Amino acid sequence: MKCEIIRDLLPVYCDGLASEETRAEVDRHVAECDDCRERLRLIREAVPDVPEPDIQPMKKIKRSLRLRLALVIGMVCLGLLAGLYNMLVANPMAISSDKIEVTHYSRGKGEKVYICTMNIRGNEKEVSIGLPTECDVDIDKANNCVWVDGRKLEGAEINGETIYAPANGTVYDSGVLTLFVRCDTPFKYMRVERTPIYNHLVAVEQELTLRPCLPFRQDIDMLYDDKVSIQEYEAISLGKGASLTIHCRDKDVVVDLHELALEEGLLKE
Repeated sequence: MKCEIIRDLLPVYCDGLASEETRAEVDRHVAECDDCRERLRLIREAVPDVPEPDIQPMKKIKRSLRLRLALVIGMVCLGLLAGLYNMLVANPMAISSDKIEVTHYSRGKGEKVYICTMNIRGNEKEVSIGLPTECDVDIDKANNCVWVDGRKLEGAEINGETIYAPANGTVYDSGVLTLFVRCDTPFKYMRVERTPIYNHLVAVEQELTLRPCLPFRQDIDMLYDDKVSIQEYEAISLGKGASLTIHCRDKDVVVDLHELALEEGLLKE
């Protein structure tokens, strides 16, 4: 092959783009031709060999990015799980006001109860004594006793001895007002928070918060099949001002217990 053709092929040869057959021809020619061999040397010196790039640092960067991404995803998942646990178990949200319905009924209409303070085994205790529906009650302060239809009212029996009710008490309307607070919720369990009633002679001003939740707590109530929370109040604690405030997510629902007791006939004006 002529030198002119070989010289035209030398750049392609040096770049590694020539075919095997062409490379073989160039190798044979430069082995015999000093001039073309010198040209090949000059071309190679003018275009130095470029080393292959080191990809290890890129691999380390990619590995670090993957670890950081996995860490971020893990933290986001943990945050979501913690939020769900807090919302559904640890501190569930109160039910919305449009998801509750309050109905009521009463029992023991017309019944009476005599509440007094008695000395029982050296301790002063408040005692509630039920009375017949239709009876004549006479609180005899002179003799410190109570007559019911002509008979002394028994207050307690200790060691076989009957202790009669003293004349320091009052007759109250008895009976019980029951509220059904129905909850429209997919949850079967409810965390119920209510203010305790310490003295049934004081008008009830109770607060109630219902928090639907998952069954992973010790302070939850299991709702009935129709999703009802039942609240019961004695008529003697339903004087003026008695109310139930249901704290909801959006607003409070206030139930006038005194008006309901009047409506049910448990109390008289």
